[in-house]
Amino acid sequence: MLKVRLVKDFGIFRRVWPTSMETMLLFTIGVARPFLQSRNRKLLVSILNPRRMVLEYLEDLTSNDKHVDTSGKPFFKESIGVLIPAWNADYYTHGRTYFKIFHSEDLAEFKDVYVDPTGTYGNHFFADFKGNVICIGVGRGWKGRQGKISYTPLSSYLLCSEDGGKHWFKIYELKYPSAIYDGIIIDDIILFTAREKGSVFLSFNKGRTFTEIKLSSSARNALYTSIGKKEIVIVSSDDSFYYSTDFIKFKRIKFNTKGLALRYPTQYLGKIFFTGVGIRSWLLAFDPKLGKLYGTDLTKFTGDVHASRLTVCDDIFFVGSELHGKLYFMDPGVREVQAEDYVKLHIASLLRYGIRIFMQSSPRVLSTLGFA
Repeated sequence: MLKVRLVKDFGIFRRVWPTSMETMLLFTIGVARPFLQSRNRKLLVSILNPRRMVLEYLEDLTSNDKHVDTSGKPFFKESIGVLIPAWNADYYTHGRTYFKIFHSEDLAEFKDVYVDPTGTYGNHFFADFKGNVICIGVGRGWKGRQGKISYTPLSSYLLCSEDGGKHWFKIYELKYPSAIYDGIIIDDIILFTAREKGSVFLSFNKGRTFTEIKLSSSARNALYTSIGKKEIVIVSSDDSFYYSTDFIKFKRIKFNTKGLALRYPTQYLGKIFFTGVGIRSWLLAFDPKLGKLYGTDLTKFTGDVHASRLTVCDDIFFVGSELHGKLYFMDPGVREVQAEDYVKLHIASLLRYGIRIFMQSSPRVLSTLGFA
């Protein structure tokens, strides 16, 4: 039985975004929706000892810059320190633009190293193994209507640094209403995902030129890892993930989990873990050798359908909530997903989205990775 515990409840309409610092957990608490009173709209940085569960507040970034009150995932590399992408939550309902990157080498002082008054948001930094090159996708403009929640920018650009985040430059413009969501860097290879476009963009020459590779569904988080003797790229998507052994040809592994968008692929003890979010929140684990899907319904334990921000720190799984301001920790014990679990998901999807969700794609294709 999976054990889920609440670390801290920071309040409704807040998002908690954790990242691992190997033996310590760093996380931000930001505004998820612009419904809070002005005095309560703050972007805070905190640190947690995962073994003692002792929490310490480090910084109020809103006091540094009143224009920021929410963030993407913090980034940590020992040789660099911490980078935090920040913006204003009014973007989601009113299209307000403002984007900033904070950098700290010692967790005591956070300096701004990049500002774009026309930028919107940037969720995930990604870097090469040594941290020589760091990139993040930044949105521009807003494809939404006043008062309606929308995450989609009018366009995006890929922003990179070659000196540990001190100076930044643009290397690619995506002139399409899509977020540049995540990516990987391996030597001269840069790959990034374009979420709404349902594509990955690939460069073999450090970003001088890119080639678009179209997928058949949304492109979310990216992971570069080894399975068996093969090195592979994994891109998470809606009730599925894509994988490639050459960065060019992507195959899809599809689950029978309608209504769940898969995020944060993480390899742990021979399995590929994801959070699945949408109609419920699930912790899922795929065994590439057996072709089996394991998982548990986090919403059943937490009542939170927005628990999605997964990271592993010191062999402990942490998940931050996108909307309810909660940080959870859990062990990775999961059971094989049963037929009744799929039925419950299908019923919930039917009630939320109607019959059309079952007409959008082919039936489940669940298999092993041929080389695993």
